[in-house]
Amino acid sequence: MVDPSKYVAMDCEMVGLGPSGLESGLARCSIVDYSGKVIYDKFVKPVGTITDYRTDVSGIRPLDMDTALPYLIAREEILKILEGKIIVGHDPRSDFRVLRTDITGYNIRDTSSCKLLITKAMLKTDRRASLKILCQKLLGKRIQNSLRGHSSVEDASSAMELFKLVDNLWEVQLTKGTKVEIVNRFEKYDRY
Repeated sequence: MVDPSKYVAMDCEMVGLGPSGLESGLARCSIVDYSGKVIYDKFVKPVGTITDYRTDVSGIRPLDMDTALPYLIAREEILKILEGKIIVGHDPRSDFRVLRTDITGYNIRDTSSCKLLITKAMLKTDRRASLKILCQKLLGKRIQNSLRGHSSVEDASSAMELFKLVDNLWEVQLTKGTKVEIVNRFEKYDRY
């Protein structure tokens, strides 16, 4: 049995920085506990000039930055919450990249590359599965369909819901040292 107090799920939304907007900067971070309760959800003012709000995907608007927390303060708060936790996320590499933190220092459960979930959803792929597709197939719900862009709360909660479908089996396999099938971490998402 898993200990719910050890788990949190995180998702971040990013904006584009710099002249061409290609550099990603943290603009919102949401963290939920095992039950899906929001324990952190704040807009973050990234270091640098925002040149692309990426609103259609990120949901971030210029207005959101008016009351946003400065990046260094937000980063400190976020890392404090993550300390000692098992972090559930859906391809959390970019989240850790904008936090300027090495993901290998954390205990991660990546739902995008979990073969247990991919198999359960009956997806015929050896690549990463999209959060939207997994939620539709396994949870029977539609996410990421708002005209206002993604919601990091919705994405973090959905990743946790997916994890809970296989949490005991996943943890038993890890504890026993048996290999949990994870698809290649460097493949791109399936686009069904």
